[in-house]
Amino acid sequence: MSVKLHRSRSPRLSEADLLPGDHIYVKRSSRFYKHHGIYMGHGKVIHVSGSVREKVSPEVRESDLSLFLKGKAPKKVTYHTRLPASETIRTAKKLLRDGSYSMVLNNCEHFAAYCATGKKKSMQVRKIVAGLSTAATGIVILVLTKKVFRR
Repeated sequence: MSVKLHRSRSPRLSEADLLPGDHIYVKRSSRFYKHHGIYMGHGKVIHVSGSVREKVSPEVRESDLSLFLKGKAPKKVTYHTRLPASETIRTAKKLLRDGSYSMVLNNCEHFAAYCATGKKKSMQVRKIVAGLSTAATGIVILVLTKKVFRR
């Protein structure tokens, strides 16, 4: 089963617009970083949280929606194919306290996508890898071009 996702371009959402099992995200201070989680209902979100800066090891935690949002508006990730909300919630709860964080292989977006679809995917990581690949290709072409014209 292929899982395709796209970001909703909805207007500012509020808690009333969210349904239990929704994969939500919020932009952080940098426009390149988005934080992802699963909305559980009743003002709660399960997400990967913690950092060296906070002196807290990253792990899957349940937090108040207001702490997750930090004053920003939530957005929903919508999928063409996804698991039922009840299974999404069950998976998120099962992974509570999991501390196998990796920015590249198991980050907050991987977690939320896995809960919603059964597949770990991170568009943020894909964009970074694609950008690095493009830069590396450009450097190789530049080096080869310089060698050809020096002959």
